[in-house]
Amino acid sequence: MSDSAGLAPEAKHRLCWYGRRAADILPELNFQTVEDGQLLYCAHPMLFPFVGYQFDVRNCDRCGYFKARRTPDPSATAR
Repeated sequence: MSDSAGLAPEAKHRLCWYGRRAADILPELNFQTVEDGQLLYCAHPMLFPFVGYQFDVRNCDRCGYFKARRTPDPSATAR
């Protein structure tokens, strides 16, 4: 079990190596997670070509590809 167990999906996404943000928000919001006005998505090389920006980070809590960042994301602590 990883250290990220028990975190909210959005928090786990911020800690994940593959977690990315985009300024473009897609019109169908039912399948996206938007935080601070940015679309959150997973850029894992095996997933992104198939799901692209449609990946909903609410699925991150069950993701087997989680990889913790080596350095903290400065945008995760800047509030």
